[in-house]
Formats: sequence, C-alpha cells, structure tokens
Amino acid sequence: MYFISINGQALPTPYYYSVTSRDIESSGSGRFDETGVVHRSRVRHSVKTCDVKWKVPASELGTISTSLSAELLHVSLLDPASAGYVSCDMYADGVKAEFYQHQNGSVNDSWWEISCRLTEF
Repeated sequence: MYFISINGQALPTPYYYSVTSRDIESSGSGRFDETGVVHRSRVRHSVKTCDVKWKVPASELGTISTSLSAELLHVSLLDPASAGYVSCDMYADGVKAEFYQHQNGSVNDSWWEISCRLTEF
C-alpha cells in the first residue's frame, strides 16, 4: 500500500497526509439578493489538493525532491472520500525541506522534513 505515487513511483509513507476536494465556482456565484439566497454556478467539481509531510533520512531526500520538481506530475493518491485511489495531474507548491535531526556526526545520518501541497490542474 502507498499513499502517493508520482509518475509511477511510489513515494515513502508520509507522517502527515490530508486530502481536500473543493468546487470551483464562477465569478457569478454568491449572495446577490436581499433574501440571502445563495446563487451558485459551479464550473468544476471536486478539485483535489493534498498536503503532505515526510520525515526522511538524507538518503531519501533526493528521491522525493526529484519527484516533486517537474512542472507536471502524474499523481495517484489515496483519497479517503472515494475509499480508493484517484489519478490526476498535479503540481507541487510550496516545497519546503527543513533539517530535522542530526545523528552520529554524519550528514548521511541526518533526517529531514519535506512538506508541500499538491494541487490538481
């Protein structure tokens, strides 16, 4: 089982994982009359975003960073709302790598936290 696969490669299991689906509405949507009735014009349904964080050793840092660096990512992700996997084209936004822990006085034994938001095109 995996949580996220990018371009056919399963990534390590994240320690934080959150999937959100939201609708995109036209500029004509909103509350326009005095009764407070919502006038909604949905342009697109269920656009996915996925906030994810990994804590990984330095040896896995390059694999994740490389997977997230392309302009277009073909992603398969576990979607709790659909009780299965969904495939979509996404991009990685706000990729952040933070030093987490140093062990044995060696850079190779260090741990990093990588986080980002994957957003569906």
